[in-house]
Amino acid sequence: MKNKLNVAIIGLGHIGKKHIQAIQTLDHITLVATIDPNIEQTDLNVPHFGNMVSFQESNLSVDLISVCTPNGMHAKHTIEALNLKYHVVCEKPMTLSKKSAEQLLNASLHNGKHVFCVMQNRYAPLSQWMHDLVSSNLLGEIYQVNVTCFWNRDERYYTKGHWRGSKEMDGGTLFTQFAHYIDTLYWLLGDLNIRSASFNNFNHQGLIEFEDTGSFHFEFGNRGSGLFQYSTSCWDKNFESTMSIIAENGTLKVGGQYMNEVQFCHIKDYTLPSFPTSDNIQNLGNIYKNAHKVIFSQDKMMTNALDGLKVVEIIENIYSFRNHD
Repeated sequence: MKNKLNVAIIGLGHIGKKHIQAIQTLDHITLVATIDPNIEQTDLNVPHFGNMVSFQESNLSVDLISVCTPNGMHAKHTIEALNLKYHVVCEKPMTLSKKSAEQLLNASLHNGKHVFCVMQNRYAPLSQWMHDLVSSNLLGEIYQVNVTCFWNRDERYYTKGHWRGSKEMDGGTLFTQFAHYIDTLYWLLGDLNIRSASFNNFNHQGLIEFEDTGSFHFEFGNRGSGLFQYSTSCWDKNFESTMSIIAENGTLKVGGQYMNEVQFCHIKDYTLPSFPTSDNIQNLGNIYKNAHKVIFSQDKMMTNALDGLKVVEIIENIYSFRNHD
């Protein structure tokens, strides 16, 4: 790879810092600027700007802007960057509504620029293994899929940022905490038909404007069904993120805190392989590696704006049941 991908990041909160860590591990991908109205300067030895206007006026050579701002700003900042003729890496969720996701997609098509959605779990070895099992039809027909995501998010988390916990800027627990696992379901199974959902706020009153606990039933394929249960009410620390698949030719369960352990695997005429290790920074770095290949070599996009739109649509469909409670 001869071409260097020059990246600017807008938003230097917790997620923005993770992106910087990922970029710093990569060859041929360089951080050349940062943008954040709440920070006057950084120690990153690259130019820092308080807004997009001053950044644009600098005439820096930039290929791609990474949008790492609060959820409710993703659409605005991504569309702004696209209209300025930059490619974009957009953190999840891509937007907080299908309508704004469609506007973002239109801006991408109109300007001929790519949007790479941050769905880095697709690069995790166990996610890729499950995808290979499904796409190769080794499991046969899939009957049932159950997901449980039980995490901790308490006042230590919500008091760090003024936007966390608000419907307007955060969007809800499924958008902020568990969008990656809804994307995993969509990647494995295709579209989800949401049949029912329920929501509760058990111990986050005064901290959030939405649920801390919920569940939804869904259908997929010809006759498959599933249940997704989630909570941020675990005391003190995360408990688990698990996915169980019951299929015609086998049963498996992937668990651990982040679906990073094979806890059960029994598949017809199949030997479980060994898996490479990876972490979240490596998986995030793969988003940028894919962006480099797509921009300079016309390679296939791994996580595009249509995927981002679909995940937003699924979550919006789930939350439509709020009005039924």
